[in-house]
Amino acid sequence: MVPAMIVGVIGSGAIGPDLAYGFLSALAREAGSKVYLVDIQQEALDRGAARIAGYLQKGVARGKIASSAAKAIQGALVPTRNLADLKDCDYVLEAASEDLSIKRRILAELEGIVRPDCLIGFATSGLPRKHIASEAKHPERCFVNHPFYPAWRSLPIEIVLSGDETLGAKMVSTIEKLGRVPIITADVECFAADDVFCNYIAEAARIVEEGVATPAQVDAIVHAAIGGGGPFNVMDLTKGNLLVHKCQQLMQKAETGSGWFAPPAILTKQGDKPWHDRKAPGDPAHDEALGKKVLDRILAVIFARTYFVVDHGVCEATDANWLMRMALGFRSGTLELAEELGAERVHELCTKYAAEHPGFYVPRSIIDKNLPAFQRTVKTERDGELAVVRIFRPEVKNALSKLTLSEIDRAIATLESDPTVRGIVLTSYDGALAGADINELAALPTPEACRKTCLDSHPIFDRIARSNKPIVAAVDGAVLGGGAELSMACHARVVGKSLVLGQPEVNLGIIPGYGGTQRLPRLIGVERAIDLLRTGRSVRAADACAWGWAHGEPVADPVASAKQLVREHLAGTKRVAPVDPAPLAVPDTLPQVDIGHRSLAIDAILVDVVRRGLKKPLAEGLTIEADGFARCRSTVDMDVGMKNFIQNGPRVPAAFLHE
Repeated sequence: MVPAMIVGVIGSGAIGPDLAYGFLSALAREAGSKVYLVDIQQEALDRGAARIAGYLQKGVARGKIASSAAKAIQGALVPTRNLADLKDCDYVLEAASEDLSIKRRILAELEGIVRPDCLIGFATSGLPRKHIASEAKHPERCFVNHPFYPAWRSLPIEIVLSGDETLGAKMVSTIEKLGRVPIITADVECFAADDVFCNYIAEAARIVEEGVATPAQVDAIVHAAIGGGGPFNVMDLTKGNLLVHKCQQLMQKAETGSGWFAPPAILTKQGDKPWHDRKAPGDPAHDEALGKKVLDRILAVIFARTYFVVDHGVCEATDANWLMRMALGFRSGTLELAEELGAERVHELCTKYAAEHPGFYVPRSIIDKNLPAFQRTVKTERDGELAVVRIFRPEVKNALSKLTLSEIDRAIATLESDPTVRGIVLTSYDGALAGADINELAALPTPEACRKTCLDSHPIFDRIARSNKPIVAAVDGAVLGGGAELSMACHARVVGKSLVLGQPEVNLGIIPGYGGTQRLPRLIGVERAIDLLRTGRSVRAADACAWGWAHGEPVADPVASAKQLVREHLAGTKRVAPVDPAPLAVPDTLPQVDIGHRSLAIDAILVDVVRRGLKKPLAEGLTIEADGFARCRSTVDMDVGMKNFIQNGPRVPAAFLHE
C-alpha cells in the first residue's frame, strides 16, 4: 500500500487540475491522503474541481473506476484559495505560471508556510531550476518537476535535482509514489523533451510561415512517418503556441543558443487560435516531393536536438529514447528512429539542413557518424563490485518482449565478462515483471513459431542459471507469467511486501513457455505448483517466502536486500544457487483442482507437460514444455483466450470452447 501523503498543487488553470487528479488517483486509496488544489481565484478553483469531477464521472460511466474509488478520490480533494492550508504537505508542486518572477514570489511565500521537510517542485517547460531557486532559503529542497500532456495520466516527469543526494532520492521516490516515472535531466533551458519538442514545433511553424506547406499537409506528412498526430494537432490540443515561443527564446539566450532558435513570428500571430478549422479542415494531400522536403527538415531538427541532449549529458540515452516516445507520442523513440535510418542518413539530413540554416548545431556524434549505442528497454547500474540489471518498460509493467529478453541477455553476458563485477541483481523499474509481451505471443502464427519462441529463450535463461556469478532477482508488485519465470532462472529471489506472484497463462489459453511448468514445482513442490499452474491464481509475498519461492521474508527495499544477499553469498555466510535441475518425483494422483471457467483442452496439455517434464532433467523438461506450448497453438482456445485478453483485459474471463 502507498503510505498516506499530503500533496499540494498550486494553480487551477491549464494543468493544475489534471496533475491533482493524477495524484489523487495514486493516493486516495490510502486513508489520510489529501491533495490540495490552490488558486487565488474562486472561479478557477471551481472550474478545476468541476474538471476533476467530470473525469471521475466519465471513469465510472466507462467502468474504468469503481464508484467507491471515485468517492474516495473526490473526498481526498481539497480546493482552497489559502496557501497557508499547505502547511502540513509532504510535497507541493507549483503549476501556476511560466513567469519566473511569479514562481519566485510563490516560492518565497511557500517557504514561510510549509514544514522544513516538505519538498517543493516547479512545473515548468523551460525555466532552469537554478533561476527559480536562486533566492530560496532552502534551495536544496527545490526541484523542477516537468510533466507532460495529458498531465493526469502521462507517465514521465522530468526532474532536475537540487544537488542534495538524500533529498533528491526522496524527490524521486515521491514522484514514483504519485504514479509517475521520474526522468533525471540536467539543469538547462527546456531540459530534454521540450528541447526536442519545441524545436520540432518551431520548425513546423517555419515551414508554414515560409509557404512551403499548410498545417494540414505538415501534420499528414509527419504523422504518417513518425506518429504523434502531427505538430499542429498537438498545438491545437495543448494551446501551446505561446509557450513554445517562450521556450524558443529561452534556448536562444542560453549558453548553447544561437539565432537559429529565434521563434517564428507566426506562433505569436496564431496565439491561442487553432491551426485546424474542424468544420472546414484543410486538404492534407501532397506529392512525394513535398512530403520529402517537409519530412527531411523535421527529421533533421528532431535528430540534431535529440543527440544534443544525449551528447551533452542532459539525459541518459535509454531515458531520452523512452521519454521522446512517451512525451512526444511518436511511434518509436527518436534514437530508435535514427538507428533505423542509419548514421549515414542522419548525417546527410542534419548537415544538409545546417548548410541552409545558419546557427543550426549538428552534434559531434552525427558529424562523426558515430551514433551512441544504447539499450532500449534495459539499464545497467554499478554499485561497487555489484551490478544491477534493471528492465525499463514502465508503460507495460516491464513486460518481457523479445527485444527485452535479448537486451537482458546482452547485459548479463557483458557483466559476466567483466572481472570487476562479482555479483548481479536483476530487477525492473519498479520491481514489477508483468510477464511476456501478450501482443507478440498472440501474433505467433503456427505451432512451430510458438515452439521456437520457447526454445529461443532457453539460452537466455540458461546464461542466468549457469552464471558463475550470483544473480539474485529483486521483485515487487505484479510478478506474473514470464516475469515469474525469469525470476526463477536466477539463483535466488528477494521480494517486496506488495508482491503478487502467479502463472496466469491458462487464463489466456496457453501454458507457461519460459520454464514455469518445470522450475515452479522444483521450487515449491508439485502439489502447490500444480494448483497455481492450473488455476492461474496468484499468491502474496508471505506465501512466496514461506513456500521457498523467495528468500527470507518480504522486505521494504528488495534491491537493497538482494544486494546484501549477494554480498553474504560472496562472503560465504549464505548460499544461493539455481533451481536443482534433477528429475522430480511426480505423484501418481495429482490433487483435485477446480479450474473454473478455464479451458479443459489447455489444462490437459498442462498436466501432461508437468507429468512428463518433471520426470526428466530440467533441460529435457523445458523442451517438453516448449512442445506443449506449441500444442496450444493448435487449439481453438488459444485464439479465444488471446483475443479476449487483448480486447477486454485480464479481468474479463474468456469464454473457452474447450477445444
